[in-house]
Amino acid sequence: MSPRLRLLAGFALVCLLASACGDNDDDGRSGTGSQSTAQAAGTATPAAGAAVPTADSIPEPGVTSSPTVNPEPEPDGGSQLAPNDQPQEPSLVLIPVVSLPDPIALVARPGTGRGTGDLYVATRDGRVWLLGADGDEPPEVVLDIGDLTTTDCEEGLLGIAFAPDGSSLYAHYTDLRGNNQIVEYPMSGHQAQGDKGRAVLSVDEPACNHNGGHIAFGPDGYLWLGFGDGGGANDMFNHGQNLDSLLATMVRIDPEAADESGYAIPSDNPFVNGSARPEIWAYGARNPWRFSFDRATGDLWIADVGQNDWEEIHVLRAVDGWAPGANLGWPLFEGNDRFAGTATPDDLDFPVHVYSHDVGCSITGGHVYRGSAIPHLEGAYVFGDYCAGRLWALTIDDEGVDTRVELELSVPQVTLVSFGEDASGELYVLSFNGTVYRLETAQ
Repeated sequence: MSPRLRLLAGFALVCLLASACGDNDDDGRSGTGSQSTAQAAGTATPAAGAAVPTADSIPEPGVTSSPTVNPEPEPDGGSQLAPNDQPQEPSLVLIPVVSLPDPIALVARPGTGRGTGDLYVATRDGRVWLLGADGDEPPEVVLDIGDLTTTDCEEGLLGIAFAPDGSSLYAHYTDLRGNNQIVEYPMSGHQAQGDKGRAVLSVDEPACNHNGGHIAFGPDGYLWLGFGDGGGANDMFNHGQNLDSLLATMVRIDPEAADESGYAIPSDNPFVNGSARPEIWAYGARNPWRFSFDRATGDLWIADVGQNDWEEIHVLRAVDGWAPGANLGWPLFEGNDRFAGTATPDDLDFPVHVYSHDVGCSITGGHVYRGSAIPHLEGAYVFGDYCAGRLWALTIDDEGVDTRVELELSVPQVTLVSFGEDASGELYVLSFNGTVYRLETAQ
């Protein structure tokens, strides 16, 4: 990777931490982090429509909760909102669960623990921690690949996933050259066997940002991965619409039926006929920062980070077979607006929801809530914005009308990096202030 491109990506990260940077802005997912545990109250939630946060405005660690869940004003005109006189629902709080340095992914291991499953948290420095089902023991490091990665720019350990039977752990990280690596580690008891890692897939990165990094097994039993467009800005490496590259794509592979390449290609992938890389399921992503499958419907929700103006969410419906070969539009479109070129391909999948950079500047994808502790969130997609630190719930009705509701919750600005889901469907929020929170109703 050239020093010039590393400098470019490093500038982009600084630009994000300071403010939204305008036409040549590029986003980051880095931060120095803090090991202090956040308090349960005391931070002011940014007002709807407020300017993108500046470094001087970043509050002290904390979370907020309002006594009601009210729809927010919609300055961007991107969706319709619920009426202001809707019945009040129980207020929500974020309860600190554990303090870890830069937690970046949380998953439950299948077949373990009690209702929640044993929870494993990846930290960006290359460690995976076991929290345990009961939460009454200190976290334990079960895998340490810190010598294989770096936390420069947007790099590091970015995602983890368990095989459907819990027998192996998959890690997605950037190596010391900045390239994406997906490695399988067999489990022995509750420990991952770091000395027995098996390389599954490697994808070269031309710059140090837009690595994507999320990884998950779908309800089909296959491994899904999200990759960014290779970094820089303006799709400068021309990967967005390039079907000969795995960058800027959603990938679907079968690592448990590995051939000489480390994985097999599912026979129903859309490009197995040789017209494109057969690993590709969807393309045209800028930086898919977290995707998830609705455990009730199987729908695939993809949050894709925008550049100058818009953040976007796509839904590939299970009843449509997850729209094989879907084109998420980058760089032809940012959200619903033309960004580059003049082509409008027939395979375009426009987002179900967008929000403008008057509200935030870097989406953090979440999950459709299917737990039991917060009934009024049932079926809502809970997500947030990295820059603003705010949490929302999104619903889509049968006519496709999208409604975004402010949850009146936040974590410190420029720290909202991820969401997680336990075995019972309850949600967790991960912040680069060094805290993993659980979403609950106020007592």
